[in-house]
Amino acid sequence: MIAGLLSAPAAIAAEPAPVALAGQVDQSTDLDNALFRAWVTPPAETLDDGEEIKSLSLDTGKPLKTHGSAFTLSVDPAAVPEAYIGPNGLVSLELEIYDPASQQYSWTTQSVRLVDTTTGSAAWAEPQNGQQPARGGTVKAAAVQPPTTTLKLRKASEGVAASFKTRAPVCTTTKTGQSDVWATIGSGYPAAPGYGTTRGKAWMAHSNGAEITYGAGLSTNGTNWEASGSVDVSNTKGFSFEWAASDWMTQVYRTQIRYYKYKYACDGLLRYYTMKAAAETGVVKTVKSKDLPPTWLSSSKCGFNYPAGTWTKTTGSAYSLASGVKISDIIGIDLRTSRKYTSGSTLSYKMSASHDSLCGNTDKPALAGKVQQFYNRIEEEL
Repeated sequence: MIAGLLSAPAAIAAEPAPVALAGQVDQSTDLDNALFRAWVTPPAETLDDGEEIKSLSLDTGKPLKTHGSAFTLSVDPAAVPEAYIGPNGLVSLELEIYDPASQQYSWTTQSVRLVDTTTGSAAWAEPQNGQQPARGGTVKAAAVQPPTTTLKLRKASEGVAASFKTRAPVCTTTKTGQSDVWATIGSGYPAAPGYGTTRGKAWMAHSNGAEITYGAGLSTNGTNWEASGSVDVSNTKGFSFEWAASDWMTQVYRTQIRYYKYKYACDGLLRYYTMKAAAETGVVKTVKSKDLPPTWLSSSKCGFNYPAGTWTKTTGSAYSLASGVKISDIIGIDLRTSRKYTSGSTLSYKMSASHDSLCGNTDKPALAGKVQQFYNRIEEEL
């Protein structure tokens, strides 16, 4: 029996359990003889230092299938108690792979959303897919797509290797600290005066219930860190904030996120440490960057001659930033952020005769992850 891991309740499914996570390792390693552990962690908004996490162990026999360097992990939704299902149906998975032949391993954490399909069956969905409602609502399709990931293999520590060689290791996960850090969740680029006399205006809204994906960190010694996996956090602290409209040329919108540091050990031997996002603190700020706005001007990515009014983005590709979590002062690297646009998580621009064009970074404004405003007659400069 593994300490801190609870056995999943038995569940007899009429159909095969749905896939909760699919992926591959970053090397051409054959995983057919690799060893796996998978578990679910409960929502962790408030934990004391030294507190042990009561994770839910998942059977990684038949549910985990491999094909060369690829794998799929199936999880029966009935085997996950309500205590392990967070707001909006979010469930936090952790997966560990160990290859005895190469003595390499990988660890990741990924959030998945438990949803109900039109066929009446439960399924696991990628949280950043904005078309999938939380469980309690029904998705518009009979099938949904689970998260996919690519895992980095690295040399296994003594503790990791030993834990897989022991038939019944006593393993624990313990919270050892926490840090409140800033994370960029959006940006605005109001139009320059152009042919007018004033700059345009932009603002963002971040409402109760909105979700953000925060990158996770992994370290074998607690000093040298690398990015591995992510956690989706739902803003359920009962706060909403709408930034005031501003004409600053490059606006960066940030929220404060609390990260927990965990220590993983088996039979007294350290396996590794992780840093995972736990909860938003309710603190926000704006950074008025002196960086010049980007230039995404392109006929294939812009809309011109908008009428006067307010343009608000509520859908399309997620806003993402590889270095969004400003945590390098603590672990030496920054981690990524990703935020999907919804009716409660928006970016707005005030459109006028002097500021009448919008461009996306990868596509037209409603479809892109980032949007900037341009002044009137900018189309003439193409």
